[in-house]
Amino acid sequence: MTTGSHSARLLLGALLAPLVGVAMAPGPLGPPTRDHRPAPALALGVVRGPAGAGLAASAPPGALRQTLTPGVPADLPAAPAAPPVAPPPPAPAPPVPAPPPPPAASALTGALEARLADPRLAGLSVGLSVWLDGLGEVASRNADLPLLPASNQKLITAMGILAHVPVTDTLVTEVRATGAQDGARLVGDLILVGGGDPTLTIRGPHSLDALAVAVRARGITQVAGALMADETRYDSLRGAGGWLPEHVPVFIGPLSALVVDRNQHRGDPAYAADPVPGNLLRFRHALARQGVSVAGGDIVGPTPPGAVTLAARASPPIGALVADMLVRSDNLSAELLVKELGRRARGVGSTVAGLAAADAALAGLGVRLAGHSADGSGLSRSDRRSARELQELLRAALGQPWGNHLLESLPLAGRTGTLTRRLRGTAAEANVRAKTGWIDEGRALSGYLTTAGGRRAVFSLVVNGTTPGSPVVGAIDDLVAAVAADRS
Repeated sequence: MTTGSHSARLLLGALLAPLVGVAMAPGPLGPPTRDHRPAPALALGVVRGPAGAGLAASAPPGALRQTLTPGVPADLPAAPAAPPVAPPPPAPAPPVPAPPPPPAASALTGALEARLADPRLAGLSVGLSVWLDGLGEVASRNADLPLLPASNQKLITAMGILAHVPVTDTLVTEVRATGAQDGARLVGDLILVGGGDPTLTIRGPHSLDALAVAVRARGITQVAGALMADETRYDSLRGAGGWLPEHVPVFIGPLSALVVDRNQHRGDPAYAADPVPGNLLRFRHALARQGVSVAGGDIVGPTPPGAVTLAARASPPIGALVADMLVRSDNLSAELLVKELGRRARGVGSTVAGLAAADAALAGLGVRLAGHSADGSGLSRSDRRSARELQELLRAALGQPWGNHLLESLPLAGRTGTLTRRLRGTAAEANVRAKTGWIDEGRALSGYLTTAGGRRAVFSLVVNGTTPGSPVVGAIDDLVAAVAADRS
């Protein structure tokens, strides 16, 4: 695209949006949800498909630079203060002229110019970066403009956790005890210890009921001491900077290392401010159903030294949690995984520590990080990422040991997750693997595909300035389908 061409000014723009559905195993799987909606119970596994098969790292992201133009927490009672909400997204920016495309990419460039002139993108801030194997970055518009990434922020979370934590590790919820067991009587306290598992439920095979059954199987029917809850694996912030007041508990439950039924089984302000006492009461009821009585009261605090483990339940493996987070765009899993990353990499189970660890890991990929992270899910209006940054990160990830896991964990167009109902009947169907993004003010789509000409492609499209009813998803999909149909 030449800088003097009028048509080139109209060049690039529609790529991404929300998606729907998912398939994984074992465990319950809920219906598809918009990225900013509360997600149902975890679905496990990775759906494999033809898209991206054989994708490999090509030239490092920095190698292309020489040919390119640089182009709250919710207001909850008792919740600690968080950073202020960021200013609204930038006003629509004038298109930044892109460098001339390689001759072999001229047909695709023209097709994308036409897509960027789509009236559905009029008046919006559009960031686009499209890279093709053997050709480099063939299309860009405002590629370095920091924009709200919406749930494309989960790509940062996924890369950070996969770079630091083995995919086979699990998050374990335990029941511990102080004192000795005298027949059927425990002479001490019983402690429910949260392990950061986003999938624990009240009832069912992976639940408080199951833990209570295990306690009863030890022969215990009476607890002389107190019933305690320990959530100290993570900090007690219930949200993240830049969240809107309505986010908790409508779009996500209050954050804690002790999560039960996604911390959304109650919606009152007291529970939103501190879900742990309510979750501990649920455990008391579960014990009672198994014939175990607790004489003492409920206490929230750290586990006393010397406590022994009586029962435990492990989450699905980290790799499955990451896959589910990406496929269903699960906000809760994203936020807890960020805190777990902080604990493992920095010794502090907090959002701030986890995001710092993720940034450090991604900096090691050789990509210049110009964006800003305020949370792990993309709910925050303080997050900022550019299309080129996301494209380069995705491309660099392919060369990592965990890159294939990331690729195969993304929704498959027309088949799984938030892409189940999108891009059907196009060259992108069963081909594109990408992360969707959807908040009121923005839409995004970033991922991988193989063109009709056999070239590997990595793309990112971020659109800001939308409203809840904006029809931009269709424009995004049309642009991605045009890339997939390219035969250059």
